[in-house]
Amino acid sequence: MKSVMAVGIGVLIALAIGLLVVQGILAPLFTRFFGLERTGPEALPLILLLFASAFSFYFGGMAASYKAPSRHVLHGVMVVPAAFLLASVLNLALGKGLLPGIQGTGGLLLATAFLLASTAASYIGSKRGAEIYAHNQRVENLRRK
Repeated sequence: MKSVMAVGIGVLIALAIGLLVVQGILAPLFTRFFGLERTGPEALPLILLLFASAFSFYFGGMAASYKAPSRHVLHGVMVVPAAFLLASVLNLALGKGLLPGIQGTGGLLLATAFLLASTAASYIGSKRGAEIYAHNQRVENLRRK
């Protein structure tokens, strides 16, 4: 149960940070530079969204890794598949299909790029979370002596 809670906390933190970055920081940039009708270059908004995804899953993986009872890196990396599975189940429950809005090879490649970037960022974050956990355990053990 602690493992599920650790991964769940990581998913929630990744979702919260992702929403804060996209809706709070990037939304004014998108509307100012690209307008409400989304004119301008196609690549820049996608790069910014890719960055936001990686940024949020970095911290989600770090949190899950830190909270995990054991196998810290594994728990941190599991944040991405758990979020993907949760989103897919929710989409199916709402009757939208497995991956709504993804049509053709370009959309599938873009979704794959987001998954790979998120997984890599989550892995890096989970390694950092494991390091922080080990450091805190050493400090606590020295404090007890």
